[in-house]
Amino acid sequence: MSQYFYKEFNILPIDKSRISDYISLFDDAYPNYSPTKEYLRWLYFENPLGNVIGFDAYDEDKIISHYACIPTKVDGFEGLSLLALNTATHPKYQGRGLLKVLANRTYEFAGDNFAGVFGVANSKAVNALVRHLNFVQLGNLELRFGNLFRSHVGSRVYSEREIAWRSRCPGKALKRKKIMPALEKVTTKPFGPLINVSALIHLDNAENLPVNYLKPKFRYGITLDWRADKNPKIYLPKYFKPSPLALVYRPLQEINHAKLTSWSFPDFDAL
Repeated sequence: MSQYFYKEFNILPIDKSRISDYISLFDDAYPNYSPTKEYLRWLYFENPLGNVIGFDAYDEDKIISHYACIPTKVDGFEGLSLLALNTATHPKYQGRGLLKVLANRTYEFAGDNFAGVFGVANSKAVNALVRHLNFVQLGNLELRFGNLFRSHVGSRVYSEREIAWRSRCPGKALKRKKIMPALEKVTTKPFGPLINVSALIHLDNAENLPVNYLKPKFRYGITLDWRADKNPKIYLPKYFKPSPLALVYRPLQEINHAKLTSWSFPDFDAL
């Protein structure tokens, strides 16, 4: 579609002063998603890797579309990447391609400063991401019981500041337990007080840590994750998950030979 189609709309970078507008838009677009101001400030403007990158569309003084990414870091990918998080268009303005416009504006703005864009999408969104925004679907995140260990190579890695930030997510705090100097176990209870969902987190000074270094009680647990070339041996009931969750990726640089090997629930805001 031509730029003329969008001339009635104002395209603006995301700004902290408009958090109330974002909450109103989410209420209109997603009745079951109600983030708080505290949560959006934490997510968008307290990340140690940098503030949110994204754009809004306004029809005069009314917000009608929003696309947000935050900086993230994966071992083996040069520099930083982006994690696509919140996307929304007001129901009255859907079908006009606004999210594609905002997403491409975001990628153009990011330029050569980011290796690529990761995202976790539900079944309704993943086809549009692949068809219209050139994402590749890497696989699905599965709720499973099994070995939690993952190599730090090709995984999300954290500095101490980053894991401290991630673990204090408003309303979704993670409990931390240090396993080794460069390895932590994080746990949350998304399904009630009796079920722990856990993941192992590598700090950014990690080296390859053989799984035999971990005691069995730390190696195994219930988790929600994706692992390259591996299928879960014990699946847990799918009704616990909010919806099928697909992991997608789009490179932003012409040369990008890095390979993702795992993605777990702390790496995005899933639970």
